[in-house]
Amino acid sequence: MPIYEYICLSCNERFALMQKMSASEKDASCPKCSSGQVRKLISSFCCSSSDGGFSPSSGGFSGGG
Repeated sequence: MPIYEYICLSCNERFALMQKMSASEKDASCPKCSSGQVRKLISSFCCSSSDGGFSPSSGGFSGGG
């Protein structure tokens, strides 16, 4: 299951939840104030491969597979 980051619109608390991909904002509530007024945040992620990872000069990932 993926981890999603949220922010509470009531108290500005940022928190993360492990949820099914089919879950939505209405399935989450703030752990600090229990408000249901939350918004899903867009998070960055990191990935790498055993042969060097991302290669900007080639326009994508190199080999590995």
